[in-house]
Amino acid sequence: MEKSYYIVTFKSEYFAEFSANQDSGQEPLDREEQRRLPSPQDSGLGTQHSELPRVILGITQGGFGQDVINDEQQVKERFLEYLFSFEDIDLPRTSQVFDAYFRLDAASEFIDLDEEI
Repeated sequence: MEKSYYIVTFKSEYFAEFSANQDSGQEPLDREEQRRLPSPQDSGLGTQHSELPRVILGITQGGFGQDVINDEQQVKERFLEYLFSFEDIDLPRTSQVFDAYFRLDAASEFIDLDEEI
């Protein structure tokens, strides 16, 4: 089985929605939940793509008995499941929801600097 790596970039729409949820009087996130979220304030959110928070994902693809038709769809849905599991956000875990709040790019290469040559 092969491990694939992707880069997820948070869109400003995610933070606009997240801030709206906080302003609506919902229970604030605890410290552990806040630690896991990229912060728009800390990242200096601006208009340039390079200023938006990014996450690197690794996922095992393929293998005997795995019926995965679309690798990117699987990555999108599993990322949303992970992210929303500790947030109080009740949205469908679909590619359409992912595309509204995030951008997915396949990493061209992954280099593990701890791995011996």
